[in-house]
Amino acid sequence: MFSLEKIYFILHNNLVSKIPNGKTIYFYPFGTYLHQNILYKSHDFKNPILFNCHFCEQEPLYTTELLKDTILGNLVNFNPNKFNILVTSEHSQLKDDFISSQKNHYDWYYFFHGFAALDWYRDFQYVNSNSFDRFTKVFICFNHLISKYRSYRLHLVSNLINRKLTEKGSVSLFLKDDFGSWQEELTDPNCLLDSRAKQSIYNALSNLTNPLIIDTDNPNGSLSANVDLDLLTSALWHLVTETVYFLPKLHLTEKVFKPIIAQRPFILVAAPGNLAYLKSYGFKTFDRWIDESYDSEQDHYLRIEKITNEIERLCSMPIEELQQMHEEMREILKFNYYHFYGEFKKIIVNELVDNFGKVVESIDNPLVLISNDYLQEVKQRLLK
Repeated sequence: MFSLEKIYFILHNNLVSKIPNGKTIYFYPFGTYLHQNILYKSHDFKNPILFNCHFCEQEPLYTTELLKDTILGNLVNFNPNKFNILVTSEHSQLKDDFISSQKNHYDWYYFFHGFAALDWYRDFQYVNSNSFDRFTKVFICFNHLISKYRSYRLHLVSNLINRKLTEKGSVSLFLKDDFGSWQEELTDPNCLLDSRAKQSIYNALSNLTNPLIIDTDNPNGSLSANVDLDLLTSALWHLVTETVYFLPKLHLTEKVFKPIIAQRPFILVAAPGNLAYLKSYGFKTFDRWIDESYDSEQDHYLRIEKITNEIERLCSMPIEELQQMHEEMREILKFNYYHFYGEFKKIIVNELVDNFGKVVESIDNPLVLISNDYLQEVKQRLLK
């Protein structure tokens, strides 16, 4: 499997560079919108076609302003021979509306964070099978950023504190991040939290003087790639607090794959429909043991409440029942683990190449052609 560090080189070399004047534009380092790098082959001045591929898949698209001002440029001087490809790792109406409103703009979707997880967690397919047997906590819940679009984590953790569930789990919560403190978030006029959630947060955190810490008091971006298997297996259930919660989009990151490689069940705290989105890639979930109707709950406040209710129920169970539950779900846990390291890789490679092929097919220009035989060859090469 190719590394995430070289993913843009690989995609450019195998796909983008095979069409006229193909240029790849991406952000570097990982997770920033401040700096762009460009990959391209020698410019052919005799060929009027310009094919610009803008990779914007490291983070979700929050607004279209970034696309208009930073990535796709000023469209006043429209060039009919310039084709802009927007590459994302999400399904959203925001993206669809933007693409459809522009001339010569196309959408190329692929599961970027699936490739990231396969690279970052590749070594854990070789661990001893006995590594997954133990647990001492009912649940574990990591939280780093707590403001703006991630402020829902304040609501979730405040519920856990108010119901005295943190005693049964491992929970992290920082009282401020790079964008401000939890108090500043509650008073921000643009805060996305429900008034009931704000009250729960205030009740839980007013007397909390220190952050809740699981592994480190100095979190950084590299934690996405780091895995402490002993820590991940120290609890039975994982509460996965995803990047996207409030926004109506299907978007998942490497976070959801941490319980999968630890052979653990999980509750996905994300935007509606994302549990079903994960299942569409062949993974199995846990509706035999918990109520997963939270995934279809559109009300952001109620979705957290439903999830908290399930955690509370699990925390009320005797250890013997939890151990029996673990035994019952081993088949699914092992299935997800081997699916991640096996068929999932094939699925997202095929999807990536097929979706690129659809973009090429949709461009009405005889100079922009790539044979299906070549695309099949690329699939085989990327699956090595």
